[in-house]
Amino acid sequence: MVGGTVNTRAAIADKRPVLEAARTSPSRRFYSFAGIAMLIVTAFGFQEFYLHGKEFGGTAISPSMFPLVIVHGVALTLWFFLFLTQSVLIANRRRQIHMTLGWSAIALAAIIVVSGSLVAVKSVQSDPLFLFWGMEYRQFLLIMLTEVGSFAVFVLAGVLNRKRPARHRAMMLLATTSVLAGATLRMPILFPIFGTTGWEGMFGPVFLLGAVLVVTRSVMLRTLDRWLAVGFGAMVASYVLAVTLAASESWRSVAHWAFKV
Repeated sequence: MVGGTVNTRAAIADKRPVLEAARTSPSRRFYSFAGIAMLIVTAFGFQEFYLHGKEFGGTAISPSMFPLVIVHGVALTLWFFLFLTQSVLIANRRRQIHMTLGWSAIALAAIIVVSGSLVAVKSVQSDPLFLFWGMEYRQFLLIMLTEVGSFAVFVLAGVLNRKRPARHRAMMLLATTSVLAGATLRMPILFPIFGTTGWEGMFGPVFLLGAVLVVTRSVMLRTLDRWLAVGFGAMVASYVLAVTLAASESWRSVAHWAFKV
Protein backbone atom coordinates (compact mmCIF):
# COMPACT_ATOMS: atom_id res chain seq x y z
CA MET A 1 0.00 0.00 0.00
CA VAL A 2 2.81 2.37 0.89
CA GLY A 3 4.66 1.43 -2.27
CA GLY A 4 1.53 2.07 -4.31
CA THR A 5 1.15 5.52 -2.75
CA VAL A 6 4.75 6.38 -3.53
CA ASN A 7 4.36 5.26 -7.12
CA THR A 8 1.15 7.25 -7.48
CA ARG A 9 2.81 10.39 -6.17
CA ALA A 10 5.76 9.87 -8.52
CA ALA A 11 3.40 9.47 -11.47
CA ILE A 12 1.60 12.69 -10.56
CA ALA A 13 4.92 14.49 -10.22
CA ASP A 14 5.99 13.25 -13.64
CA LYS A 15 2.77 14.53 -15.21
CA ARG A 16 2.84 17.91 -13.47
CA PRO A 17 5.09 19.68 -16.03
CA VAL A 18 2.87 18.38 -18.83
CA LEU A 19 -0.30 19.55 -17.09
CA GLU A 20 1.26 22.90 -16.33
CA ALA A 21 2.35 23.33 -19.97
CA ALA A 22 -1.17 22.51 -21.15
CA ARG A 23 -2.62 25.02 -18.70
CA THR A 24 -0.31 27.90 -19.57
CA SER A 25 0.13 27.32 -23.31
CA PRO A 26 -3.04 29.16 -24.48
CA SER A 27 -2.14 32.11 -22.25
CA ARG A 28 1.37 32.23 -23.66
CA ARG A 29 0.05 32.09 -27.23
CA PHE A 30 -2.05 35.20 -26.58
CA TYR A 31 0.97 37.44 -27.13
CA SER A 32 1.85 35.66 -30.36
CA PHE A 33 -1.64 36.27 -31.75
CA ALA A 34 -1.48 39.89 -30.58
CA GLY A 35 1.86 40.28 -32.34
CA ILE A 36 0.49 38.85 -35.57
CA ALA A 37 -2.53 41.15 -35.46
CA MET A 38 -0.42 44.27 -34.92
CA LEU A 39 2.04 43.27 -37.62
CA ILE A 40 -0.83 42.90 -40.10
CA VAL A 41 -2.22 46.32 -39.15
CA THR A 42 1.23 47.87 -39.57
CA ALA A 43 1.80 46.27 -42.97
CA PHE A 44 -1.61 47.38 -44.21
CA GLY A 45 -1.29 50.93 -42.89
CA PHE A 46 2.20 51.51 -44.24
CA GLN A 47 1.81 49.74 -47.55
CA GLU A 48 2.55 52.94 -49.51
CA PHE A 49 5.82 53.27 -47.61
CA TYR A 50 6.81 49.62 -47.95
CA LEU A 51 5.87 49.23 -51.61
CA HIS A 52 6.62 52.67 -53.04
CA GLY A 53 8.66 54.59 -50.45
CA LYS A 54 5.96 57.25 -50.21
CA GLU A 55 3.74 58.86 -47.60
CA PHE A 56 0.02 58.19 -47.22
CA GLY A 57 -1.86 59.04 -50.40
CA GLY A 58 1.20 58.59 -52.59
CA THR A 59 2.85 61.83 -51.47
CA ALA A 60 6.61 61.80 -51.98
CA ILE A 61 8.80 61.99 -48.88
CA SER A 62 10.97 65.09 -48.77
CA PRO A 63 14.53 64.25 -49.95
CA SER A 64 15.99 65.97 -46.88
CA MET A 65 13.81 63.80 -44.61
CA PHE A 66 14.06 60.55 -46.55
CA PRO A 67 17.11 59.01 -44.78
CA LEU A 68 15.68 59.77 -41.34
CA VAL A 69 12.25 58.45 -42.29
CA ILE A 70 13.81 55.25 -43.61
CA VAL A 71 15.75 54.70 -40.38
CA HIS A 72 12.64 55.27 -38.29
CA GLY A 73 10.39 53.17 -40.53
CA VAL A 74 12.79 50.22 -40.65
CA ALA A 75 13.41 50.35 -36.89
CA LEU A 76 9.70 50.45 -36.13
CA THR A 77 8.98 47.57 -38.50
CA LEU A 78 11.74 45.51 -36.90
CA TRP A 79 10.20 46.23 -33.52
CA PHE A 80 6.90 44.62 -34.54
CA PHE A 81 8.75 41.60 -35.91
CA LEU A 82 10.84 41.41 -32.74
CA PHE A 83 7.77 41.55 -30.51
CA LEU A 84 6.22 38.66 -32.44
CA THR A 85 9.47 36.70 -32.37
CA GLN A 86 9.87 37.18 -28.63
CA SER A 87 6.27 36.13 -28.04
CA VAL A 88 6.71 32.97 -30.09
CA LEU A 89 9.91 32.12 -28.22
CA ILE A 90 8.16 32.36 -24.86
CA ALA A 91 5.17 30.38 -26.15
CA ASN A 92 7.62 27.63 -27.11
CA ARG A 93 9.57 27.92 -23.85
CA ARG A 94 12.77 29.23 -25.44
CA ARG A 95 13.36 31.55 -22.52
CA GLN A 96 17.15 31.75 -22.82
CA ILE A 97 17.03 32.81 -26.46
CA HIS A 98 14.27 35.26 -25.56
CA MET A 99 16.45 36.84 -22.86
CA THR A 100 19.48 37.06 -25.14
CA LEU A 101 17.51 38.60 -27.96
CA GLY A 102 15.88 40.98 -25.50
CA TRP A 103 18.98 43.14 -25.27
CA SER A 104 18.60 44.01 -28.94
CA ALA A 105 15.15 45.37 -28.12
CA ILE A 106 16.73 48.03 -25.91
CA ALA A 107 18.98 49.27 -28.72
CA LEU A 108 16.12 49.14 -31.21
CA ALA A 109 13.83 51.05 -28.86
CA ALA A 110 16.47 53.76 -28.46
CA ILE A 111 16.70 54.15 -32.24
CA ILE A 112 12.91 54.39 -32.49
CA VAL A 113 12.69 57.05 -29.77
CA VAL A 114 15.49 59.21 -31.17
CA SER A 115 14.52 58.88 -34.84
CA GLY A 116 10.81 59.26 -34.05
CA SER A 117 11.42 62.49 -32.15
CA LEU A 118 13.58 63.88 -34.94
CA VAL A 119 11.09 62.93 -37.64
CA ALA A 120 8.26 64.59 -35.70
CA VAL A 121 10.12 67.84 -35.05
CA LYS A 122 11.78 68.20 -38.45
CA SER A 123 8.65 67.37 -40.43
CA VAL A 124 6.68 69.99 -38.51
CA GLN A 125 9.42 72.59 -38.86
CA SER A 126 9.25 72.22 -42.64
CA ASP A 127 5.55 73.20 -42.72
CA PRO A 128 4.12 74.07 -39.27
CA LEU A 129 0.79 75.40 -40.62
CA PHE A 130 0.03 72.32 -42.71
CA LEU A 131 -3.46 71.08 -41.78
CA PHE A 132 -3.46 67.48 -40.63
CA TRP A 133 -6.30 65.63 -38.95
CA GLY A 134 -8.23 68.80 -38.27
CA MET A 135 -5.36 70.74 -36.72
CA GLU A 136 -2.19 72.60 -37.61
CA TYR A 137 0.88 70.40 -37.90
CA ARG A 138 2.58 72.23 -35.02
CA GLN A 139 -0.36 71.23 -32.85
CA PHE A 140 -0.12 67.63 -34.02
CA LEU A 141 3.53 67.67 -32.93
CA LEU A 142 2.46 67.25 -29.30
CA ILE A 143 0.55 64.11 -30.22
CA MET A 144 3.51 62.60 -32.07
CA LEU A 145 5.84 63.36 -29.16
CA THR A 146 3.34 61.88 -26.72
CA GLU A 147 3.34 58.64 -28.71
CA VAL A 148 7.13 58.51 -28.66
CA GLY A 149 7.16 59.28 -24.95
CA SER A 150 4.56 56.59 -24.17
CA PHE A 151 6.54 54.03 -26.11
CA ALA A 152 9.72 54.94 -24.22
CA VAL A 153 8.00 54.75 -20.82
CA PHE A 154 6.42 51.36 -21.51
CA VAL A 155 9.67 49.91 -22.84
CA LEU A 156 11.55 51.20 -19.79
CA ALA A 157 8.90 49.71 -17.50
CA GLY A 158 9.19 46.42 -19.37
CA VAL A 159 12.97 46.34 -19.02
CA LEU A 160 12.85 47.20 -15.31
CA ASN A 161 10.30 44.41 -14.77
CA ARG A 162 12.04 41.80 -16.93
CA LYS A 163 12.23 39.44 -13.92
CA ARG A 164 8.51 39.82 -13.28
CA PRO A 165 6.99 38.06 -16.34
CA ALA A 166 3.39 39.28 -15.94
CA ARG A 167 4.41 42.93 -15.68
CA HIS A 168 7.11 42.61 -18.33
CA ARG A 169 4.82 41.08 -20.94
CA ALA A 170 2.07 43.63 -20.28
CA MET A 171 4.44 46.58 -20.63
CA MET A 172 6.02 45.34 -23.85
CA LEU A 173 2.59 44.69 -25.35
CA LEU A 174 1.52 48.23 -24.42
CA ALA A 175 4.73 49.67 -25.87
CA THR A 176 3.95 47.98 -29.18
CA THR A 177 0.31 49.07 -29.09
CA SER A 178 1.28 52.67 -28.28
CA VAL A 179 2.90 53.21 -31.70
CA LEU A 180 0.18 51.55 -33.76
CA ALA A 181 -1.72 54.78 -34.51
CA GLY A 182 0.80 55.68 -37.20
CA ALA A 183 -0.59 52.76 -39.21
CA THR A 184 -4.29 53.15 -38.40
CA LEU A 185 -4.21 56.85 -39.33
CA ARG A 186 -3.26 55.74 -42.83
CA MET A 187 -6.20 53.35 -43.27
CA PRO A 188 -9.14 55.10 -45.03
CA ILE A 189 -11.32 52.07 -44.37
CA LEU A 190 -11.47 53.18 -40.73
CA PHE A 191 -12.45 56.81 -41.39
CA PRO A 192 -16.22 56.23 -41.76
CA ILE A 193 -16.23 54.34 -38.45
CA PHE A 194 -14.05 56.52 -36.22
CA GLY A 195 -14.09 59.82 -38.07
CA THR A 196 -11.23 62.07 -39.12
CA THR A 197 -11.06 64.53 -36.24
CA GLY A 198 -10.48 64.50 -32.51
CA TRP A 199 -9.02 61.76 -30.36
CA GLU A 200 -11.70 59.34 -31.56
CA GLY A 201 -10.46 59.56 -35.13
CA MET A 202 -6.78 59.51 -34.21
CA PHE A 203 -6.78 56.79 -31.60
CA GLY A 204 -10.21 55.14 -31.75
CA PRO A 205 -8.95 52.02 -33.59
CA VAL A 206 -5.98 51.66 -31.22
CA PHE A 207 -8.19 52.10 -28.16
CA LEU A 208 -10.61 49.50 -29.48
CA LEU A 209 -7.83 47.01 -30.18
CA GLY A 210 -6.29 47.68 -26.78
CA ALA A 211 -9.63 47.13 -25.04
CA VAL A 212 -10.08 43.84 -26.90
CA LEU A 213 -6.60 42.73 -25.81
CA VAL A 214 -7.28 43.63 -22.17
CA VAL A 215 -10.61 41.80 -22.12
CA THR A 216 -9.26 38.76 -23.98
CA ARG A 217 -6.24 38.49 -21.71
CA SER A 218 -8.37 38.84 -18.58
CA VAL A 219 -10.83 36.18 -19.78
CA MET A 220 -7.95 33.81 -20.43
CA LEU A 221 -6.57 34.43 -16.94
CA ARG A 222 -10.07 34.37 -15.41
CA THR A 223 -9.15 37.56 -13.59
CA LEU A 224 -8.40 41.13 -14.59
CA ASP A 225 -4.85 41.56 -15.88
CA ARG A 226 -4.30 44.64 -13.75
CA TRP A 227 -0.92 45.59 -15.19
CA LEU A 228 -2.24 45.50 -18.72
CA ALA A 229 -5.48 47.26 -17.71
CA VAL A 230 -3.81 50.04 -15.70
CA GLY A 231 -1.17 50.61 -18.37
CA PHE A 232 -3.79 50.74 -21.09
CA GLY A 233 -5.84 53.21 -19.05
CA ALA A 234 -2.78 55.42 -18.62
CA MET A 235 -2.11 55.32 -22.35
CA VAL A 236 -5.70 56.27 -23.19
CA ALA A 237 -5.63 59.15 -20.69
CA SER A 238 -2.32 60.50 -21.98
CA TYR A 239 -3.42 60.42 -25.62
CA VAL A 240 -6.78 62.09 -24.96
CA LEU A 241 -5.02 64.74 -22.86
CA ALA A 242 -2.45 65.33 -25.61
CA VAL A 243 -5.18 65.90 -28.21
CA THR A 244 -6.89 68.35 -25.85
CA LEU A 245 -3.72 70.28 -24.99
CA ALA A 246 -2.53 70.37 -28.61
CA ALA A 247 -5.17 72.99 -29.41
CA SER A 248 -4.32 75.20 -26.43
CA GLU A 249 -2.41 78.48 -26.44
CA SER A 250 -0.07 77.03 -23.84
CA TRP A 251 1.17 74.36 -26.24
CA ARG A 252 1.41 76.90 -29.06
CA SER A 253 3.77 78.96 -26.87
CA VAL A 254 5.81 75.93 -25.83
CA ALA A 255 6.10 74.70 -29.42
CA HIS A 256 7.25 78.10 -30.62
CA TRP A 257 9.82 78.43 -27.83
CA ALA A 258 11.15 74.86 -27.89
CA PHE A 259 10.90 73.92 -31.57
CA LYS A 260 10.60 77.25 -33.40
CA VAL A 261 7.31 76.33 -35.05
